[in-house]
Amino acid sequence: MSPINLFATLTPAPGQADALRAGLLVIAPYSRQENGCERYELLESGGDDTLRFHVIERFTDEAALQAHGDSDHFRAFSARFGEWLVGPPEVIQARDLPA
Repeated sequence: MSPINLFATLTPAPGQADALRAGLLVIAPYSRQENGCERYELLESGGDDTLRFHVIERFTDEAALQAHGDSDHFRAFSARFGEWLVGPPEVIQARDLPA
């Protein structure tokens, strides 16, 4: 089975960039320790008016991705999306290119 790669972009609501950044920094160590998580990196781009946060994720398989989505830490984090984000995260799922 092929690994699952995700690239998520989160756009903070006005005045929520610091809270969103803090939430990402809390969830990342827990996510990295999950069984099947091979990569979980946090990035940010833009400036004050164009700030975006990006998460690059890689899971061994669909079961590992599902377990991540069902985890207590992810559920607590995503419960704040309505407050922290201007809209739903943009998530791109990609597969590895054969070597």
